[in-house]
This record gives sequence, structure tokens and C-alpha cells, in this order.
Amino acid sequence: MGKILGHWACNAHSPPSDTKLPTRRRLESAIAPPEVEPLHLRYGQEQWEEGDLYDKEKQQKPQFKKKLTSVRMKRFGPAHFECRLTPIGDPTMVVEWLHDGKPLAAANRLRMVNEFGYCSLDYEAAYARDSGVITCRATNKYGVDQTSATLIVKDEKGLVEETQLPEGRKGAHRIDEIERLAHEGGPYGVTAEEETEKMKPEIVLVPEPIRVLEGETARFRCRVTGYPAPKVNWYLNGQLIRKSKRYRLRYDGIYYLEITDIKSYDSGEVRVVADNNLGSVEHVVKLEIQCLKCFFEHGSVRFSTQVSGLPQPQVFWYKDSEVLSTSYKCKFLHDGDEHTLLLLEVFPEDAGIYSCEAKNNYGEVTSSASLTVEGTYGPPVLQSCWCSGRKLRKRTR
Repeated sequence: MGKILGHWACNAHSPPSDTKLPTRRRLESAIAPPEVEPLHLRYGQEQWEEGDLYDKEKQQKPQFKKKLTSVRMKRFGPAHFECRLTPIGDPTMVVEWLHDGKPLAAANRLRMVNEFGYCSLDYEAAYARDSGVITCRATNKYGVDQTSATLIVKDEKGLVEETQLPEGRKGAHRIDEIERLAHEGGPYGVTAEEETEKMKPEIVLVPEPIRVLEGETARFRCRVTGYPAPKVNWYLNGQLIRKSKRYRLRYDGIYYLEITDIKSYDSGEVRVVADNNLGSVEHVVKLEIQCLKCFFEHGSVRFSTQVSGLPQPQVFWYKDSEVLSTSYKCKFLHDGDEHTLLLLEVFPEDAGIYSCEAKNNYGEVTSSASLTVEGTYGPPVLQSCWCSGRKLRKRTR
């Protein structure tokens, strides 16, 4: 029961005068305590399952059940990003927000929330310089997961500096610029990259190395700043990439390259080059077309893959997400960088998804294959295989 102190005055009236006598009175009133809304109701209990909760007996890696979505907006407006993360309640979980790969710190116009698996980032007022790739990264002792989206903040056209070309050349210059950018997959109008101060190109978000299965699509992206607006070109193994059915170039504040229907001969180096009259800059990444290899020998199956990294990665084998251990019919072989899973006397019940996972302190990578065994005495058939994950590498400081 709460108590409220109040000062009250008692007025006494008599014919000759009006006298005011102050008194002090203690009042007691019932004050209801503030109601606290349970977190699971505030952030939508219907979106969670029992298995999403943290269990110290399980090795639960971070996983984003809801991904970030991209935002396009005008300058000075609010921007909101949200995602949902499991396991919920993990005391070892660390969540961080990144802008173009660099950590974002909480500021007056930035608000970050991480409660009950709900993660959000809010800009009270976004500026053109805030354009880029926004990433939410979650880390615990069992792994890392992240989700990314683009933030495009458009300047108002009236704020963009006009060209200094003679009046008669403005129209022709604009047409030339639009034709060039249309061919390169670049911007058609005013973009966040346009700066009033001249500056040489800089790749503020570099593309990442990619490993994909033959027939799939490889996707690269980068963000480039500079003024005058840099010309951006992509190269595959030294050859200039132009728009075509297989090669897709587009721009929305971020430059994208998509190579569809990947072939084995596409393996090699992808290079992005940005240049203007003040200089040029480039960045090179690897494109690998690789999958888990499968060999059949007298009713046995061997899965082999190459693993490298520094520090030396730990290697684990799985069948249908269940970790495998050495047994009379399951053997692990290791020769240099080549790791092999040997299955003896394969039967239909051995069919499933087999995966090799390698990880160190700087990342993890997984290579998987689907094995189907038709009939007791029939040979196993490799249906499909794919690779996913990040390239293991040592960070330099």
C-alpha cells in the first residue's frame, strides 16, 4: 500500500475577518503496481516453437527464423529493421549490427533491441551516408549466423549539384551517362553514392568469395563511393562481363553481379574495378565450383572433400544432421587436406543427407550430398550435392 503526503488548507470564517489555517494531513491511497507485459506476448508467442528455447543440454547454433528485409526511403525519414533469432534465452549469445561490414555503435539516432529472440535496429532519421548493407550477426560458442539487407536513402534532387558543362552540352552529357549506366547495370538517377566533394573511388563493401554447385547461381555484391560517380566493371578470369542471359548486372545503391547456370569452367577469380578521373580501385575474390565427391567400390561408398584453413579446422561428419562416429561400417580417413568418410556395406537404410562440416575460430563451411540406395543389392546413387558456408581464413590485424 503506497502513501501520499499532501498539504491542505482549512479556511475559518468569522464576521470580522477571514483567517486561513494551514494543516498537514497524511492520506493513504491504494496504488496499483505497474503491469509488466511478458516478453513472449510482446514479441509474438505464435511465432515461436518449444524447440526454439535455449537448452543447456543441447548444442544449439544461432539461427535467424525471420530475415531482415531491405528498405528504400527518402532522406531524414525513419528506417526500421527487425529479425527473429533462436535459441531464445541463450546467455552466451552475442548480437551485433554491422553497416557495410563495420560494427554499428548505439547513438542518439540509433536504437537497438535484443529481447526474447527479437532483434531490431531503428534509425530515427536516416541520411544518404547511411546507405549500404545492414547486417545482424549472432554468435554463441557453437557457431555464427547472420542476415543482411540493403538500406537505400535517396537525396532530394534539388540538393544535388548541377553539372558545370556548357548549357548546350548538358542534354547530350545526360543521355551519354544514362546509356552508360544502363549498359553497366548502374544508377539511372540521383543515388546515395553521389557526393558534392570530389573523391576517388573506394569499395566500402567488398564482395565475398563464393563456392556453389554446378548449375546454381553465384551472387556477388559491392558498394562503391566516389565523385564523380565511378564506372564499375566486373571481370571473370580476366574477361569483362557484359549483360546477358547468364550474366545479370543491376544497381540499387549496391552493385550486383549474378552468374546463372554456373559451369565448371566458371571457377576462378571474379574482379570488380571502380574508376573515375581521380583514380581507380579493385578487389578480387574466388569463385569455386565444388561439391562433395562420391565413389562406389564393391558395395561401399566414399565421400571425399578438401578442407583447409588457419588455424587448422576441426572436421565433423553428419548423416541427416546427426553427428557420425567411428563404427564397424563407418570410417573417417584423413590425408593432408583431403578428408574422407568411408561407408562399408551400404543398404537402403543408409540413404540420406551426408555432410562434412569444417570450422575454426574464424568461420565454418559445410559440404553435403544426398545418397539414395535403391534395392538391397543395387549400387548407391548420388542424387545431388551442394556446398554452403563461408571460406575459412585467418584474419589479419
